[in-house]
Amino acid sequence: MTAGIAAITVGGSGDELRQLASWLRTEDELKDRVRLSERSVAADGDVVVVLVSSRSVATLCRSLFGWVRRRRGDQRVWLKVKRSGAVEELDLDCGTGSDADAVLASVRGFLDQP
Repeated sequence: MTAGIAAITVGGSGDELRQLASWLRTEDELKDRVRLSERSVAADGDVVVVLVSSRSVATLCRSLFGWVRRRRGDQRVWLKVKRSGAVEELDLDCGTGSDADAVLASVRGFLDQP
């Protein structure tokens, strides 16, 4: 089982990120793995950080895209995933919430790389 870190950014206000973090914490599999990083040193600024594994990534994607479909507005949502101990990162534009299966397949494939 491969582990990694998922960083989620949302175009818009910090309120959107707080709402997303709360939403993700309702998932039993994610609740203790979600952090809101408002002082991130990443170039992306504020992010929701989720510790994921190849098992929990399906829950993350399902919940993330559920939140994207329910919110109002046109702000984009981006997902950046980094495998533990690896330099490579996977950057995905989650768009409007219609590509959940494609995003899940991409993230699983990325996490499961040797």
